[in-house]
Amino acid sequence: MPLRRTPPSSPAPVLTAPLPAGATVEPATLLERSSSTPSPAATDSIVGSLKLKPALQQIHSCSSEPNLTESLNASLRKRKRSLCDSENLDDFMKEMRQMFKVFREEQDKRSDRLCSAVEDIRLTVDFLAVKYEVLQERVDKLEVNRQADRQYIMALEERLDNHDRSLRSTCLEIRNIPATTSETKASLLDTFINTSKVLKVPVERNDVKDIFRIITKNPAQKTIIVDLASVLLKEKVVSMFRQFNKGTTRLNTEHLRISGTPIPIFISENLSAKMKKLFYQAREFAKENDFKFCWVTHGKIFLRKRENGPLVRIANETDFVKVNDRK
Repeated sequence: MPLRRTPPSSPAPVLTAPLPAGATVEPATLLERSSSTPSPAATDSIVGSLKLKPALQQIHSCSSEPNLTESLNASLRKRKRSLCDSENLDDFMKEMRQMFKVFREEQDKRSDRLCSAVEDIRLTVDFLAVKYEVLQERVDKLEVNRQADRQYIMALEERLDNHDRSLRSTCLEIRNIPATTSETKASLLDTFINTSKVLKVPVERNDVKDIFRIITKNPAQKTIIVDLASVLLKEKVVSMFRQFNKGTTRLNTEHLRISGTPIPIFISENLSAKMKKLFYQAREFAKENDFKFCWVTHGKIFLRKRENGPLVRIANETDFVKVNDRK
């Protein structure tokens, strides 16, 4: 059986005349107007008429094309947002410029105040530097004067101490003899004469210029000061006291027939306050440094490490340092 050929579809209808502006052309109308093959001029007219149709109607007229309305709206929204962001950015930049301008003005004001304060401080420091130099000169002069005054005071103290020692050169100290309630100078003189007899030193009443007690820590045993007529007699009494103590017994209240528990009696030269302090330091120094002898003769302090050893004179506190340096 012979195959039946299907005739080709008829060409698209051709518009015979151009459409007015803004008119739309439906496909059915185009088919009704012409069923013949269009000429090139007619084809261009049809294409121009189709371009006049709104884009949204062309999109909706084709069911196979995707819906582009949302894409278009999104694009518009993005453009609008971009415009808004640009405006916000401009406002932000203007605000930042204003803030930096205000900040710079404040910093300039602070900088001016700081510069002014620094200048005031510089002027003050310069003024104080001048005052410091003036005061430093005064201090240097005062230091020189102080050293001179110190040397002068030390010289005066030395002179006073020498004068005091010369006045005490004939005086003795007798310690630990108990005091009586009805004690007088005469009774004190009798006590001293009895003491000198025990020491085998002949002393007459005319050999004593004065005798009295001085205040001490123990009121019941105040020290007796005896001012003799000569230095030789004083040295004789001190020498015999030391020799007596080298015997079997040491001098005590029992030798003077004073009732009660025997109390040791000490006889020494009457020293000034300065020499007493120095003598105490010398005794402590002798104990710490193994010096066997420490004594006072003619108001002078001596140390000796061993018998027949060299003498060490202690005139002031600096001599202790010199003794240590010799070791």
